[in-house]
Amino acid sequence: MPALLIRCGSTTRGIRSRWSNVAVPSEPMSSVSEFQTSSTYRALANALPLNLLIKAADGRRVFANDSYLKWRGVTWQELAGKHDEDLFPPEIARKYREDDQKVMQTGESLHSVESAKLADDSIGWIERVKTAVHDHHGNLLGVQVLFWDVTAKVEEEKATQFEQSLLKTLLANIPDSIYFKDIDSRFIRVSHAMAMKFGRASVDEVHGRTDADIFTPEHAEGARLDELRVIETGEALVDRVERETWPDREDTWCMTTKMPLRNDTGEIIGTFGISRDITDLKRSEAALHEAVRMADAANRSKSEFLANMSHEIRTPMNALIGMADLLSQTKLDPDQQDYVQIIQESSNGLLRLINDILDFSKIEARRLELESVPFSLGKTIESTLRSFSFKASEKGLELQRDISPELPDRLIGDPGRVRQVLTNLIGNAIKFTDHGGVRVRVEVLRREERADRDLAATHSGRESPERDDMVELRLSVCDSGIGIPPAQQDAVLNPFTQADASTTRRFGGTGLGLSISRQLVELMGGELHLQSEVGVGTTFSFQLKMPVCPASMPNEVDDEEEDLGGPARQRLAPLHVLVAEDGVTNQHVIAGLLRSLGHKCSIASDGRETLTKWRSESYDVVLMDMHMPVMDGLEATRAIRQEEWGTERHTPIVALTAAAMSEDAAACREAGMDSYLTKPIHSRKLRDALAPYQRELPPADDGSHEETLEQAFSPAAHLATEQDSTTINAAHAAFPSLGSTSDAISLSPENIGCLDLDSARSRIPGGTAGVLRLAFVFRTECAQLVDQLSNEIPAGLNDETRRNAHTLKGACGLLGAKQLQEAAERIEEAGRENRVQDSPELLADLQHEAQRVLRAIDELLSQSDNADQPK
Repeated sequence: MPALLIRCGSTTRGIRSRWSNVAVPSEPMSSVSEFQTSSTYRALANALPLNLLIKAADGRRVFANDSYLKWRGVTWQELAGKHDEDLFPPEIARKYREDDQKVMQTGESLHSVESAKLADDSIGWIERVKTAVHDHHGNLLGVQVLFWDVTAKVEEEKATQFEQSLLKTLLANIPDSIYFKDIDSRFIRVSHAMAMKFGRASVDEVHGRTDADIFTPEHAEGARLDELRVIETGEALVDRVERETWPDREDTWCMTTKMPLRNDTGEIIGTFGISRDITDLKRSEAALHEAVRMADAANRSKSEFLANMSHEIRTPMNALIGMADLLSQTKLDPDQQDYVQIIQESSNGLLRLINDILDFSKIEARRLELESVPFSLGKTIESTLRSFSFKASEKGLELQRDISPELPDRLIGDPGRVRQVLTNLIGNAIKFTDHGGVRVRVEVLRREERADRDLAATHSGRESPERDDMVELRLSVCDSGIGIPPAQQDAVLNPFTQADASTTRRFGGTGLGLSISRQLVELMGGELHLQSEVGVGTTFSFQLKMPVCPASMPNEVDDEEEDLGGPARQRLAPLHVLVAEDGVTNQHVIAGLLRSLGHKCSIASDGRETLTKWRSESYDVVLMDMHMPVMDGLEATRAIRQEEWGTERHTPIVALTAAAMSEDAAACREAGMDSYLTKPIHSRKLRDALAPYQRELPPADDGSHEETLEQAFSPAAHLATEQDSTTINAAHAAFPSLGSTSDAISLSPENIGCLDLDSARSRIPGGTAGVLRLAFVFRTECAQLVDQLSNEIPAGLNDETRRNAHTLKGACGLLGAKQLQEAAERIEEAGRENRVQDSPELLADLQHEAQRVLRAIDELLSQSDNADQPK
């Protein structure tokens, strides 16, 4: 606070000199006559950045420096000798005079900050100091007044006080926890809510403490590390969800933000943050998650039930349709022909309904898988339109196609599902159109270059092209039919919904077709759009992005049976294949498939054995299961690639996995695998996966032929393949020939739901005998795996449990043991999540289902023994 106090002494001579120029009574001047002129004093006073005024004891102005004169906007001649009453209003002049009298009487300085008119005539604030002036004899001469502008300082202090008031109000009332900490993470200020959360009566009880005084050591240590990171980096941690652990109460949850606390120079001096309690929200989320899980499980159960029922109904329906077709070819009278035609039409309608329900259930249960095979979209559209040509001609409708010339010859996708969508859309268009026609249009929106090679997009081990390998299409089906009212356009894409739901509607159907089409389009990465106008027509359209098939990739035969067997397209050199698979049942099936395709096969039961056999013998291809004991398939692949490094040797490795997810593809690619096959493995997929590694042979002219499926699965074949496969050899010894067992195998009512014999017989080589052999092998493996799981689950061995449950799950699928397969899948998931020890009910379910399956297998094998007894 600047001030200038002028007292008696040598410098007072300058004051006297200045005063001598003023007409004042002679009495006081005698005491200051020695002060004539003092340039030193005037220079000092005028150099001050303060306003200086000296008044005589009677109130006359006897000196003012230049700053004062400039402040008041006057000259000294105008000011000299004037009293306060001559310059200010009476009230102000009286106050100034009273202040002067008090200073002169008491000898004490008077210091104040007050509002005043500033030099620019605005109202501001000045800081004023008044002191008495004496001569060197101690005689009172008058009053010295110093003042200066402090408006900025006062306004800043008022703003600071206002901000402090705002902060205090905020901290006192906000329900969230706000805190400020020093560099050592001690609380220097907290909100009232935070003090209450800490169980303290006031905020003062929190100041100076750290998290270690409040939370458990684990939580306090984590919070300190976070704050050190914020201090070191200067970067905030925003919206972090934290679990707060307390020494004397249940854990809570909060969402917190932590930021660096900086001073005016930008230096970090601590941290500050805000957190909100979200404990109730986390509990609600957990409850909602559980409710969603239960609803999802219930929905899956419903869908699985519908899928199972639809599958069961299809079997007798296929027989019914087949018999009706055969009956229609016999000699019938006209009435009988009508009856048979009605049976055929009704059967086909019922089969379409069952197929719709089956597809809908698979989609809901997330079990519908899409193929990725080469196909011609143009040919698919042509064949679909041909199937509707008769129905369209009956109604006098014209079927048109408009296919862009830029459409590639072949794409990679699922032709069956594309055909199903087009069939639904074209069928609906014809059904609801009486005049005009239906047009299918294909537009090429763009071709896209893609530089990466994605293993998940490869087909049977072949790499996708690097450039120009993606095309985006728009497919449209337009009709000139009755149209759909705007209010009903959204609803028709929902399941079991039709635009006309009245009892007098002209058109039948389940209302599932469009819903299934919409979901299939979404599964293929598109979206189904609808445009319609009543009386004008309707257009359904969807966009798909599909890979362009390279010229080197062979065509797929779409209608070929995707199962065991199938004729060879060309003669290819056989391969020596090493199969790395720990499941005995899967070993049996894969070995038979390889033999049926003409390949030589060796078996390894874990990754370490695979590595040993690969080192000791040369193999053309390795089929590598991803999940195996001792050393899994990924680790074994990495070991093989490591040993191949720097050599010319490269053994193609094809992964065997139960789920073709993107993470599986990435793991395979990173480990060094060339491609992968998804289980269950079919003959066609296996053949195509191995074809790139075979060389073509010239056509055979010596009458030789490939080995049949029965020969491939004969005891001699397996003995030649694996001498150490005791269980497989025993299976062939038990069922040495096809003719020795009855084809009419069945199960009693209490066991009928444990195995799907019809499905197994349609897929397993050798018919009934093949099923019995597989059941024999499976029984031993199943019992062994269940025994191992019964020991591993109580011991909390999550990795071993997951691996053995995975093996059991894959084996169950071959015989259609669905309930046991699902129980194994639940245990596999628990092992993956490290919670097997906390789920004892899963083991009980597994043991229960395993007992049922083993009883069914025993009944099955005992029937075959009885059937073989001499009559």
